[in-house]
Amino acid sequence: MPSARDSIYATLRSRLTSGHYAEDASLIPQVLSEEFQVSRTPVREALGLLERDGLLVSTQRGFALRKRSDEEMLEIFEARAVLESSAAYAAALRRSPIDVARLDDLLTRTRAEGEPEGIRRCFNLWHEAVRQAAHNQTIGSLLHTLDAQAKLSAPWKTPLAEGTFDASIAEHETMTEAIRSQDAERARALMLEHQAHDRDTRILQLVSQMARTAPVDQLPPVHSGRRSTY
Repeated sequence: MPSARDSIYATLRSRLTSGHYAEDASLIPQVLSEEFQVSRTPVREALGLLERDGLLVSTQRGFALRKRSDEEMLEIFEARAVLESSAAYAAALRRSPIDVARLDDLLTRTRAEGEPEGIRRCFNLWHEAVRQAAHNQTIGSLLHTLDAQAKLSAPWKTPLAEGTFDASIAEHETMTEAIRSQDAERARALMLEHQAHDRDTRILQLVSQMARTAPVDQLPPVHSGRRSTY
C-alpha cells in the first residue's frame, strides 16, 4: 500500500501534468495538508519530490509551478527524443511475444477510439509499452520525468489539426512492425522522426496559443526549420 507521501505525490503530479493548476498557482503545505487530511510532513516530502522532478520551485510561502523558457522546452523535447529512440532500438532487440502482443492490442484500441482524449490515452499507453519492451528501467525512469516536464509547460490540451491523429497512428503502426521484425536501426530512426513531428506540432500550438493571448509586438520570433541534431 502506498505511503501518504507517495499518494500525495501521485495526485499532485497528475494535477500538474493535466493543467489542474493555474500558471501562477501557489502550493502551500498547510493548505494541502488540510485538503489531504494529513500532517505537513508527507506533504512537504511530496512537494520536495516534485521539485526534484523539475515541476515545482520553492518560494517563501510554499511552491510555485516551474516556468521554462522556449529554449528549455526545445531541450526537453530533444532529450526525450534521444531516449525514446533508444527505447525503440532496445525494444526491437529485446521484445518478447507478450511485448509485441501488447503493442498490437494498443494499436487496435487506438483505431477503435472515437474521442480525442481516448486516442491520446492510447498513444501514451503505446509509448509506455515500447519502454516496457526495452527492458531498461533507467530509460523508463528518465522518460517518466521528462514527460511530466513537457506536459507541465507545453499546450497538450489544445486542439490538434485534422489528420494529426491519423498520421500518428500510422507512425505507431510502422514502428510496431520494426520492433516486431527486430529491425533496431529502423525502429530508432522511425521514433526520432515521430518525436520530431510531435515536437514541431507542439511548437506550432504554443505559438498559436501565445498569439491568442499576447499583443503581436510581444510574440517571440518563430525560428522555422529548426530540427533536432541527434
